[in-house]
Amino acid sequence: MTGPCLELVIFKVKDADKARIARRAAQDTVKQYDGFISWTAYESCEEKELFADVVLWQDLTTAKEAAEKVMKDPGFAAVMAEIDGLVSLSHYQADRTVEAESAAA
Repeated sequence: MTGPCLELVIFKVKDADKARIARRAAQDTVKQYDGFISWTAYESCEEKELFADVVLWQDLTTAKEAAEKVMKDPGFAAVMAEIDGLVSLSHYQADRTVEAESAAA
């Protein structure tokens, strides 16, 4: 697979407030990783302890290399300690993008 790779991680946390703080610290850490483009953090509107991360990588190779590095990086220890269960972790390549049409013409 070539081109940007979207990583979607959905997970449950033990304590949403502690996890939010730890995740923000991890976001600051990952900025230095090879192939990192962006990370958008989401929290469920219905379930306080359900989080989702959308991370964009240069390609699948750098995404997988980062996954290995995260497990050993002290900058991720606090957020890993707050994870209470992984719901889903997958990688995606874009097929098509559509955008809203402008209301003003």
